[in-house]
Amino acid sequence: MKDLYEILGVSKTASDAEIKKAYRRLAQKHHPDMNKSDKTAEAKFKEVNQAYEILSDKQKRGQYDQFGSTSFNGGGGGPSGFQGFQGFDFGSFSGGAGGFSDIFETFFGGDMGRRSRKSRKSGVRGDDIEFELNLTFEEAVFGIERTLEVAKADVCQTCEGKGYEANTKIVTCSNCNGAGQIRSVRQTILGQISTSHICSNCNGEGRVPEKKCHECHGTMRTRQKSKITVKIPSGIDDGSIVKLSGRGEAGVGGGPYGDLYLHIRVMAHNKFSREGTTIRSVEEIDLLQAVLGDQIKMATVYGEIDLKIPAGTQNGQIFTLKGYGVKPQNSTTAGEHLVKISIRIPKKLSNKERELYEQLALEKGLKTSGHGGIFGKIF
Repeated sequence: MKDLYEILGVSKTASDAEIKKAYRRLAQKHHPDMNKSDKTAEAKFKEVNQAYEILSDKQKRGQYDQFGSTSFNGGGGGPSGFQGFQGFDFGSFSGGAGGFSDIFETFFGGDMGRRSRKSRKSGVRGDDIEFELNLTFEEAVFGIERTLEVAKADVCQTCEGKGYEANTKIVTCSNCNGAGQIRSVRQTILGQISTSHICSNCNGEGRVPEKKCHECHGTMRTRQKSKITVKIPSGIDDGSIVKLSGRGEAGVGGGPYGDLYLHIRVMAHNKFSREGTTIRSVEEIDLLQAVLGDQIKMATVYGEIDLKIPAGTQNGQIFTLKGYGVKPQNSTTAGEHLVKISIRIPKKLSNKERELYEQLALEKGLKTSGHGGIFGKIF
């Protein structure tokens, strides 16, 4: 006789929870429906169930631990171990720690009837919608209110979502005879197992109209264009997703609306770029402005401002304008605007300009050589 604890692969000190866990794992592993090519699966499955039927019952387990056998159901008892369970009734097995209901849920996902009644009551949730929204650079920085036109499945306006014509009679569904479910019976090693699914003809309602709505043909929804006003917050960035709860497609049978997801795409700007709350731009100035200093007009997202160029400004030098960057949502403080200086070197000089540059070169002790001198080589 094989030890019951060995059959389930647990120790003699195993808790009820450990025994139950082992049983469910082995029952699923050896279930005949999942091992149709294995002729030994049915025997193993019976063995696992018989072992669990004893060890899950405190009284039976106690007697087995004390005497090494049980004799509860008649059939011999004594040291033969399983002889007392040859007449085991799978159809009546409840197993105090789970038993038949556990294995049923393992293979068939729980009470289908209960789920169908729930679906009938709450309806089916509508699908979510995804929409790509293009914004200009400034719209993303400051935020905007935009009205969108979205095509989606919405409640049929003709029948107001009922699915049938006005004044039509509601009759019992002939497909399910009013039950709202279609039941089927399977013969398994556990006995007869009854499962059910929602009737497709009445969607679980049990009753159907004699005349379906001519507009939606009983589906309760039609394809419609809806105008949706959305507020895009300031500081939103490219690639962000905005969720509008309940603005997706209508549900069926009184089910809730789905959600609308806006995928934000920010168009590139011809002057500005952005990294989070920081805006970047490049300002080109003349060589003399860099050497002598100057004050120039420059653009920001907040308008044109004066930027002071100190004497001796270097090419690539960066000036920081605090408070001229992006202002995040729910914040009063804007980021920075970083201005990179690009010094414009003249490619051609007038005769007068050349004379002045050559004179300056001589005063600095720079020697000229060859055609055009040093400035001919540089410019």
